[in-house]
Amino acid sequence: MSRSFAQFLSVLLHPVLMPTYALWFMLHQSTYFNYTTTPVEKIALFAIVILNTLLFPIAISYFLLLRGWIKSFEMEDREERLIPFIINATLLFMAYYLMRRLMLPRVYSLVILGAAVAVVIAIIINLKWKISIHMIGIGGIIGLFFALSTFLYIDFRIPILICTLLAGLLGTARLTLGAHSLMQVYAGFAVGFLCEFLLLQF
Repeated sequence: MSRSFAQFLSVLLHPVLMPTYALWFMLHQSTYFNYTTTPVEKIALFAIVILNTLLFPIAISYFLLLRGWIKSFEMEDREERLIPFIINATLLFMAYYLMRRLMLPRVYSLVILGAAVAVVIAIIINLKWKISIHMIGIGGIIGLFFALSTFLYIDFRIPILICTLLAGLLGTARLTLGAHSLMQVYAGFAVGFLCEFLLLQF
């Protein structure tokens, strides 16, 4: 894999985009979620998710970059990931709280809670060892789809196949860029998958 394509995949499948992708798939792939969620609820969902998991993290990362607290958006050094990870976890818990207050279907808030727990685990691991947050993101989406298929009997076979292929490409991309070792890639995927799959049992 060329480095330019690997970089493109790393941006296209960046962790901050994963919750938005997951929500879009849930509402467009499943007639159950599409018809049981009102238009107003859909707008509220996308507003909460996009603001708390995409726009705010990007804006805060840009501020940290300007202040010199991080060297790049990639945050290649393990030490500079701590503050952004803590902020992202806080924003995810805030999104979870807002979803619970709006009385949206519980499955949506559990998806966000799973992402928040995964980031907290990443923070703890990151104190001693660098783990792939990219693979946590895509592993979380696959864990979500497996959980919905297993526990709610919703057909997510096509998204699972697509995302599994993308996960393989993304893992290869991270290795090509020298961002992670093979074990860090596998560990990231496992954390993301398990956090979503196990939490959605409830």
